[in-house]
Amino acid sequence: MKPYLPLATYSSLLVLAFIKPDMSQTIATIAFYMALGQAVNIFVGLTGYVNFGYAAFLAMGAYGLGVAIAYMPQLGVWTLPVGLLLGMALAGGLALAIGAVALRLRSAYFAIATIGINEALKDLIIGAGIWGGSSGLVLGYNMFQEYGRDTALFLSTVGSTVLILATGFLAVVATYLLQSKEAGYALAAIRQDEDAAKVMGINPTKYKLLAFTLSSIFSALLGSAVFPLAATQVFPDTAFKVDYILDGLAVMFLGGAGTVTGAIAGGLLYVPLRLFVGQFFPNYQSLVTPLLVLLLVLFAPRGIIGELRTRLPLKLRDWVP
Repeated sequence: MKPYLPLATYSSLLVLAFIKPDMSQTIATIAFYMALGQAVNIFVGLTGYVNFGYAAFLAMGAYGLGVAIAYMPQLGVWTLPVGLLLGMALAGGLALAIGAVALRLRSAYFAIATIGINEALKDLIIGAGIWGGSSGLVLGYNMFQEYGRDTALFLSTVGSTVLILATGFLAVVATYLLQSKEAGYALAAIRQDEDAAKVMGINPTKYKLLAFTLSSIFSALLGSAVFPLAATQVFPDTAFKVDYILDGLAVMFLGGAGTVTGAIAGGLLYVPLRLFVGQFFPNYQSLVTPLLVLLLVLFAPRGIIGELRTRLPLKLRDWVP
């Protein structure tokens, strides 16, 4: 199984973003949902555990870069790599802290434990006045001062799109490498029967924590691209929005949980559908996600790629990663 198709998809969108910079917003939207589904799949798809705390990881990435731009102007253009690393460190540290405790719980109990993460962190930031508190971080002026007008505009359009696509690209590579190594076999065993995996000598918490942390880091990169870089602002109410969790899960399940290509197919179908409903039936856009989940449960529980692989002859299944 080779991830050629998803990597080619991200590469094609990257080339298109440079050739057609006026389309960068549309490309960024499609790529964001694809990459978000990919990040969610690294943990949820490979372990079978549902995590409702992804918005917190997006927010950590957003605040990491936002804090660097707002409070470290002396770094100049180096605020970008420093901010990205800071966001990844915040998300990774949060994942390790939460995962070390919560990942000892099983299935629904773990999902319930992660529900309050987003609200708790948002309330902490607002209540304690951390990183601007409820006023958030408004970064447009800082970016103009630190990067210059032309560079700042480029970063907020094409630059943010490139970062989203690069994150999705790296997430595909990470998923493929994870599945092809010892960790992949361990995660597959955990997904099938965790108790049996323990009997085989597998440490479930260790491998679940690995996938959980990787997933959080890729989510943080997406948060950095969308909020401080593209929108040039970070507000708690938008950074911790629960809709991102539901969208990421919908994209992953739509394409096929646990597959490398699933999030690509899910994103390419999910985004146009949302845009269509938003344009012609704006009052019903919020119904897209629950309706898709319902239809998937009824007609395609394995998702598009999962169902396709089960229906293809054995010789052709490896062509659909």
